[in-house]
Amino acid sequence: MKTYSKNFPAVFLLVMIAMLFLNFGSYAQTYEKYYQDGQLYVKFKDSYNPQIVVQADKSVKMQDATYFRDIMDKYDVTAISRPIDIDDPKLLRTFQFSIKDHFKLEEAIADLMKKPEIEYAEKVPMHYCDFTPDDSLYNLVNGPSNWNWHLDVIDAEAAWDVTQGSPDIKVAIVDNAIWSSHPDLADKIVLQRDTYYNINNSSPPNSGSAADWSHGTHCAGLATAITNNGIGVAGIGYNTSIIAVKSSNNNQANGIYMVAGVTWAMNNGADVISMSFGGSSFSTTEQNLMNTAYNMGIVCVAAAGNDNVTTPHYPSNYNHVISVSSTDENDHKSDFSNYNTSVDVSAPGGIGLPGPGGLLSTFFANGTMGYYDYISGTSMACPIVSGLASLVLSINPALTPDNVELILETGCDNIDAVNPDYIGMLGAGRINAFNSVRLVPFQPMAAFSTPVTIITPGTAIEFTDLSVGIPNSWTWDFAGGTPSSSSDQNPTITYNTPGVYSVSLTVQNAFGDNLMTKTDYITVSANPVPYVQFSVSDTATCIFTPVTFTDLSLYNPTSWNWDFNPQSFMFVNGTTQSSQNPEVQFLTPGSYDVILSATNANGTFSKTYEGFMTLEGMSLPFEEDFENATSTTLELSANSKAIIKVDKRSAFEGNYGLHFTGGGSLSGWVGSPTATTPEQAWGQNVDFQASASVCNVDATQVDGIYLFVTLRQTFSLGNKLSWFRVLANGTQIPDVEGNLNFNPVTNTDPFVTRQFNLADYANSAFSLTLQSSCRLVDYFYAQGDNVFIDNIGIYGSLVGVDEWVELPFEIVTAYPNPANDVLNINYLSNKSGQIEISLTNATGQQVLNQISDVQAGNFIQTINTIRFVSGVYFLSIKSDKGTTTKKIIIN
Repeated sequence: MKTYSKNFPAVFLLVMIAMLFLNFGSYAQTYEKYYQDGQLYVKFKDSYNPQIVVQADKSVKMQDATYFRDIMDKYDVTAISRPIDIDDPKLLRTFQFSIKDHFKLEEAIADLMKKPEIEYAEKVPMHYCDFTPDDSLYNLVNGPSNWNWHLDVIDAEAAWDVTQGSPDIKVAIVDNAIWSSHPDLADKIVLQRDTYYNINNSSPPNSGSAADWSHGTHCAGLATAITNNGIGVAGIGYNTSIIAVKSSNNNQANGIYMVAGVTWAMNNGADVISMSFGGSSFSTTEQNLMNTAYNMGIVCVAAAGNDNVTTPHYPSNYNHVISVSSTDENDHKSDFSNYNTSVDVSAPGGIGLPGPGGLLSTFFANGTMGYYDYISGTSMACPIVSGLASLVLSINPALTPDNVELILETGCDNIDAVNPDYIGMLGAGRINAFNSVRLVPFQPMAAFSTPVTIITPGTAIEFTDLSVGIPNSWTWDFAGGTPSSSSDQNPTITYNTPGVYSVSLTVQNAFGDNLMTKTDYITVSANPVPYVQFSVSDTATCIFTPVTFTDLSLYNPTSWNWDFNPQSFMFVNGTTQSSQNPEVQFLTPGSYDVILSATNANGTFSKTYEGFMTLEGMSLPFEEDFENATSTTLELSANSKAIIKVDKRSAFEGNYGLHFTGGGSLSGWVGSPTATTPEQAWGQNVDFQASASVCNVDATQVDGIYLFVTLRQTFSLGNKLSWFRVLANGTQIPDVEGNLNFNPVTNTDPFVTRQFNLADYANSAFSLTLQSSCRLVDYFYAQGDNVFIDNIGIYGSLVGVDEWVELPFEIVTAYPNPANDVLNINYLSNKSGQIEISLTNATGQQVLNQISDVQAGNFIQTINTIRFVSGVYFLSIKSDKGTTTKKIIIN
């Protein structure tokens, strides 16, 4: 039994609400996909001090921003804030505007840029988070149907970037039955029980319709199915665990015996209890049970009911139970969902419009999607809320049920505008997983900064709290400062006497306190050495792109020394290591430290900024087989009707590859299945394009350069709906056979290694793009329109184009893997000769050995594998260049 304090300061609610409005208010996009509605960044020039007072919550009072009075009057500015408080003068001069009429952003930018003190004004980007589970049905799109819509709506992927949950947090699914052997649930179920028959088995009985017994299995998958395991679906709880409780008579699939099931879950370590059931009868006993669960610190969640009425429904109407109504993909109340002032939150439980008629999850019955199927209902909305509650508790297990409910409610997106007839009846709104996990308080960790740490006597300096965990009290100690202590979150302190002083900060909230002391942090000197600081034109750019560093050091330095680590850079455009504002080219990709030393009449000060620069690009030789399930160097991007990802389900089984395809929305394609022209594919069907690119390839030290792409394409209605090409510096380039555009011939085309001679780009740095244009999404019809890349190789030669056959190069691919009847070996070499092919089983027995004569280029050898027993084998290709070994599975 666990007991947690129910004390939760009211200030926490105020802090969370403030954070929500500051940080999350613009996530519902209506105007531009990649920019936040009505939001602008405005940056003052470094030489100008705006003297705008910023409040503790980072907001700016309108009366304190008189500099912008004309802008505020003209454009209906609703809020101004300083969004980033980091020890950087540029960021401290950057403000964020909220403008009510987001269609006037361009006009506002133009007016702001007329002000001589403004360096720039720009729209605020909308970034979309880069984590996507690899579960095979997670990315399933069938025409307009996004089978993962319920997780997209609540911003699950962004939440998983914050936390992927803890197995120590357990969600009890109390239901009719939970199939404990389901491959997407089995490893998640830590306890199971049939409380009606008192046995340790939650699975359905061997009687009745399998579909009738799938309700609890479906709920369990929605809450926290095994995620990122390469199969099936994803659950919002991600890594959290399941307690499976069957609380039903074997002859009554839909009858739930609540008290027994909930009681067992309470006594066996449940942190969250999910109850997708109910009725219209009130029970004092059941209310008392809910009270006890609450006092034990257990979060109880229940479905609001499916009768489209306001009639009280239990257990969702009991005190201390989070009541959940259902919404569809567009946040409208589901037509079946109950609604009432007693509802606490809403969650996806209806249908995608247009699209799936429910939520796809685990199932006991075997149907067209295997042991997965879709259902609608508040029964589905309930476990999604339960799974999110488990994510929240994973960050701080000491949260009380009230804490969790408050976090979920405060994190909700308001859906009143699309539900005008149900205002106040759908709870706080539709849950937002990202908002909720960002609002979780925990034992705070103190942190703070100041704009500078070396000052002259009499200087007032602002201290900025950077603590995490949402503290609600701050205790500062400033030795030598005036005042010498403060309880403000961001105090301003004056130092009058020369010396070196320490600063301490203690932060506290309901979950604990934390002390940070920075020893000898502030130096007060009448004759200070330079305080080193600078700005840079771009901190994340490409190799061989000039970057300008601008010195901003204080106290009148007269000389400078710049250095970078690693030592792969050069000064350009007449600047040197001792220039005040040098221009630098970085030569290899990776992270760089910046070291600046500045000297004045009082001495020299040096500072290292670790990992300050991030340089993208490619060094040669480059090989990528994608087998780590990511693309380590190439930047992947897709337009609105296209998809690009690294996966293995769409390439030959068992191997990862780079996969380009359409995105599900078919309208707007110009051309026909058999007569689309290259001009239409690349010039008009822009929305259907996806790319894998690198900003610069370093070929500065080679006289020859060669690209090899192992490529396969498929088509659905016609081969002119699947296109592929290669561009260098934005110019389309042919392969060595003169082909500019690639299309499949049949759906069974093998992987073929295309070769590109890039000699025109030798002795330079150039951009490279691999691009597709595909109309139909994977599996929409037949195989869809797909481009698969299994391997990429880019190699340079010091001997030039005419001698390219002497390059020490070969590529070996084997497919399909696992192999059923045949194994195809593709051997690519730049010279003729003999190779030895051998196949060895896991015990070391050689089952195949043969010598083959190969010519320069592609050589394909097909091996009949029917005669071999199933198991793991090792394929070896031996040539005069060495031996290549690959693991092969034969079924």
